[in-house]
Amino acid sequence: MPNVGILYICTGRYTVFWPDFYRSFVKNFLPGCPKTFYVFTDAENLEYARAPDVRCIYQKALDWPYSTLKRFAVFLGAEAALAGQDYLFFANANLLCTAPVSAQEVLPGPGQDLTVVRHPGYYNAKPLFFPYDRNPRSRACMPYTAGQVYVAGGLNGGETAAFLALCHELDRRTEADLADGVIARWHDESQLNRYVAENPARCRVLDPGYCAPEGAVQPFAEKILVREKAKWIDVAAVKGDKAAATFFQRKWGAFCENWAPYLLWVRDWARRRKV
Repeated sequence: MPNVGILYICTGRYTVFWPDFYRSFVKNFLPGCPKTFYVFTDAENLEYARAPDVRCIYQKALDWPYSTLKRFAVFLGAEAALAGQDYLFFANANLLCTAPVSAQEVLPGPGQDLTVVRHPGYYNAKPLFFPYDRNPRSRACMPYTAGQVYVAGGLNGGETAAFLALCHELDRRTEADLADGVIARWHDESQLNRYVAENPARCRVLDPGYCAPEGAVQPFAEKILVREKAKWIDVAAVKGDKAAATFFQRKWGAFCENWAPYLLWVRDWARRRKV
């Protein structure tokens, strides 16, 4: 069976999710495959830190949104240690593997070297309405005429060489954006979606049951649960959320979300814009 590295970031308040995550992934994720958990953390006394399959790597807590935006750079800081694995998978802190997930169902298939998960919020939406980054100044930008799937940023992986190559490229794009004063709309998730759109044949796309939001009803068997963060931590404090939008801001936002994409699709079609 292949050796698999699980990449996990839990700094600051997010360490609360680690014990349940670890137990559930040991039990259910790729049973039979030797797994090593690479835990990027600032915690001094992390539970299971001395388990034989856990490697703790110091990582200071970054302010929002850099805690997610800089994810690729964090992994590359431990590239030498990760390179010995056959496969690498990143998993968000608040995931629980609630049912057995076999190698046959999740590892990349023939001709593929990456695995991603269709986002549970957009599996039945038209590509026109996917929340891609549309800012032409960003390296994550997607034309309205491009894209066939919107993937979640919370679970992805693949063959080690392919995943590390992805990290290198998306870290390069992220840093180039920052140098230009740009942050992608949904940070690492926006960068990932652009990469998937550029390399569709290389990606195995799992259904949303592998990123099933807690309490949501969807027509997919739940394999990996996304726990509601607000039940465990003060999300607004972590992200520094702004004040609620005004009435006119909400109306403008609704127009931009529901009607403007049709006009912008025509614009991009006329310009023959591609990924």
